[in-house]
Amino acid sequence: MKKKILSIGEIIWDVYPDKKTIGGAPLNFAAHAVLCGAESTLISAIGNDTLGDEAIQALAEFCVDRRYIKKTDRPTGQCIVTLDENAIPHYNVLRGVAYDHIELDNTDFSAFNQEHYDALYFGTLIQRESVSKQAVRELVSHCNFRNIICDVNLRPNCYDSDSVNFCLSHATILKVSMEEEPLLRSLSGYVPDTGTPEAIAMALSKAYPQLEVILITLGKDGSYAYSAKDCKSYYQKSIGDIVVSTVGAGDSFAAAWLTSYLNKQPIEQCMKKAAEISGFVVAHTQAVPIY
Repeated sequence: MKKKILSIGEIIWDVYPDKKTIGGAPLNFAAHAVLCGAESTLISAIGNDTLGDEAIQALAEFCVDRRYIKKTDRPTGQCIVTLDENAIPHYNVLRGVAYDHIELDNTDFSAFNQEHYDALYFGTLIQRESVSKQAVRELVSHCNFRNIICDVNLRPNCYDSDSVNFCLSHATILKVSMEEEPLLRSLSGYVPDTGTPEAIAMALSKAYPQLEVILITLGKDGSYAYSAKDCKSYYQKSIGDIVVSTVGAGDSFAAAWLTSYLNKQPIEQCMKKAAEISGFVVAHTQAVPIY
């Protein structure tokens, strides 16, 4: 039987001078979860506009359950990408968009509980505005999830200590990049003995005892996992030598790892699968290439 994963978060179109691409970490994650063999449902919001219609079409092509994508009078999420004179991209993530105004009610919570999802996924960006922040908190409070995976993506001006600490306090599985970890530490206050992945994971585990697994991505150096249950560390080298684009790589890593974990694979196998899938993704321009 396929595992069932529920995600809540942003749907964003990255709008370049000459093109646009669908994205948002929860959407990418949900699509990769399907490709990794899970049933995947996304909670989000779109506008009553062309971008909203195209987002629904993209989700249909990804075979993601769209029942809980609600239309609002706000525009569909966009990130405006501009290039400077050196062709370096700069990102403006628009505020006050549809996904900032996700609202859930008791009917939704009842439906979620009846579905018996195996895991819930969310991050920090969806908590940047009060309405969607409240929706995430109510979802966690009113519904039962054996596994909650939080992927800490600290986008400029789209996070605060409250959203970070909510993730840290409620996740059973935490994913963070080594690059963003110092900022995570400054916002939450855990104190590792050293800057190694092992010391960071042990400090997080001590500060947040509900954490069962901590995943730290290490860029070209691979990835690291810490199992709090048996106090074991796991390292995984990167797989693949071609890097075309890193967009979606972390989302694919999280989805591949979680689906393997939910299927009772040993953590070593979860790490290998995640490295294989993310290595495949970075070799493509698309955030969700078909594999």
